[in-house]
Amino acid sequence: MTSARRRIIRPTLLTWIAAAGTLGVIVSSAVFLLGSYSSLPDLLPVKFNIRSHPIGWQYKTYARVLMPAIVQTALAIVLGSIGGLLLSRAHHETDAGVPDVVAASTAVEAIALVGFTWVAFQAYAAASLVDMWQRSRADLGDWYGWLTAVGIAASIAIGYRAHRRLGRPVPRAFVAEHWRFGHLYKNPDDPALFVPTRDGTRWTLNFGRPVAAALLGVALVVGVVAPTVILGLLLRA
Repeated sequence: MTSARRRIIRPTLLTWIAAAGTLGVIVSSAVFLLGSYSSLPDLLPVKFNIRSHPIGWQYKTYARVLMPAIVQTALAIVLGSIGGLLLSRAHHETDAGVPDVVAASTAVEAIALVGFTWVAFQAYAAASLVDMWQRSRADLGDWYGWLTAVGIAASIAIGYRAHRRLGRPVPRAFVAEHWRFGHLYKNPDDPALFVPTRDGTRWTLNFGRPVAAALLGVALVVGVVAPTVILGLLLRA
C-alpha cells in the first residue's frame, strides 16, 4: 500500500502561528487607521525642516492613511507567495524527513517569522504616523529606532536559527549533465527544489524546476521594483 501523494509540503506549526499572527496584526492596524481617519487633518504633513516644522503636505485620503496597512499586506502577500513556491513539491507522506523537504519547511518557517516581525513593526509605525500627523511634528517616537534595531536583530537570529536547523547537506553523486557553468544545478526530473551544491557545503536551487525562476522573479520585484514604487508614493507631495 503506497502512501498518499501531496503537492504541497506541510508547513510547521510555528509557521501557521506566525501566519495567523501576521493576519491579526494587519487587520488590527487597518481597523486602527480607519478609526483614526476622522481625527486627522485634511492636509497631512509629510515633509519637515530641520526644526521638525512641516514644509510639505498631502491631501488626506484613505489610501495615504492606510499606507502602513497596505505595506503590511504587500509584505505578507510577497512573503506568502515565496513560501508557497518553496513548499510546492510533489512528495509522499513518508517523505517528511527527506532533506530537501525539511530544508523547504525550515526556510518557510523562517520567512513567516521574519514577516511577522516586520509586519508587527509596521503596526508601531502606523501608530507613530497617526500621532505625527495629529501633532504636525516630525517625530515617530522614541521607540522607533529601538524597535528597528530589535527587528534587525530578530531577523538575524531567525536566519541563524534556520541555518543551524538546516545543517550541512549531504553531497550527491556528481552527474555532469545536471550542472551548468560548473555550479548551476538543472534537473527537471528531480522533484527537489533545494539541492546540495557540488561540494555539499550549502544549499542551492534546482533550476530545472520553473519554481526557481519564479523565485528569482519575485526577488527582483521585491528588491528593485517595489522600493521604487513605494518611495515614489511616499515622496510625492
